[in-house]
Amino acid sequence: MYSLRYILYETWLSMKKSATMLFSAVIIITTALSLLGFFIVSQNFLKVVLKDIENNLQIVVFLEDGFNERTLKEVIIPSVKEYPQVSKVDYIDKEQAREELKKDISELNEIFSVIEDNPLPSSLRVSVSAPEALETVAERLKKENGIIIDEITYGGENVRNFLKASEKFKQFSVIFLTLFIITSVIVTSSTIKLTIYSRKSDIEIMKLVGATDWYVKWPYIIEGVVLGLFSSFLAIMLVLFLKNSAALEVAKSIQFLSGFNSEISMLEIAWKLLVVGILQGIIGALWSASSILSEKE
Repeated sequence: MYSLRYILYETWLSMKKSATMLFSAVIIITTALSLLGFFIVSQNFLKVVLKDIENNLQIVVFLEDGFNERTLKEVIIPSVKEYPQVSKVDYIDKEQAREELKKDISELNEIFSVIEDNPLPSSLRVSVSAPEALETVAERLKKENGIIIDEITYGGENVRNFLKASEKFKQFSVIFLTLFIITSVIVTSSTIKLTIYSRKSDIEIMKLVGATDWYVKWPYIIEGVVLGLFSSFLAIMLVLFLKNSAALEVAKSIQFLSGFNSEISMLEIAWKLLVVGILQGIIGALWSASSILSEKE
């Protein structure tokens, strides 16, 4: 009990002596952890976008005028629903298409009020289960039902490009996290090492009176934990602030991102930053203290 009290007291004294250096260390570690927090937010952003794309993978089939509606509903639609990659098929008639367009673009209400004939075509909206199925299903629709099809659109190239980009982003994520951990630990260790160097005389005195290496290290390990905790708290506050301000402004301008804020779990971000911050502090303190003690031998 006495040893623990003494170690805590020594930790407090050493932190008071190096307040300026510790302040610099907090800024550096907070910056590193904030970058990690922003990266986690960007990953969640990508997940929301991918989720929306996957939930709205549709092929729009515009139908020729004069098609047989009974054949469409009784033969063609049931047949398309049997495709293994198709999850849903919706029939949109000309009137429904006009109402949807008027709802989406209110400025067209006046134009449609003076137009007697409805120029919009009827269409099928074919939902597929995976991005890879878009082209396959589109080709099959053309081949089997081309006689009533005027045009097919599905944004295949754009979807493929986006998915390729997201895959590259995931690969970049692994590289970034690896480099982040290595760089962050090195920076943290170097910063803590500077604070320990300012107390070299204290370490020498402790070694002269017979203190073991671990007895010398413990105050710095506790100091590293405190640094990690405090820096993590600041980083969490900063990420939370930006999440609730900048992210929401983006979400307001893009309809499908309206649920972006609720998709991000601050609890998930908080515990990740806490764990990384504490580990940074402990590893940095151990590395720095060990290197200085080895110089004394």
